[in-house]
Amino acid sequence: MQAFEANFVNVLVRFYLMMAVVIVAGFTGFWPLALLALPVFLTAILGFGKEKTQTKPTPVKNITVRKTRLAA
Repeated sequence: MQAFEANFVNVLVRFYLMMAVVIVAGFTGFWPLALLALPVFLTAILGFGKEKTQTKPTPVKNITVRKTRLAA
């Protein structure tokens, strides 16, 4: 895992997950559960994500386009 590789959607989902953990801990009154929000927060801030693998570009065939007239 590389730092600063997560896209915006992943970071946003992690923040919502963090808030859900804290809200559940608050409603249940079990505050040690809120400590689980810390790793989620750190992964969101640091942007841990998968390493980007370089792929070979796929060759594209040229397509010839013929102009045709529409019948009137």
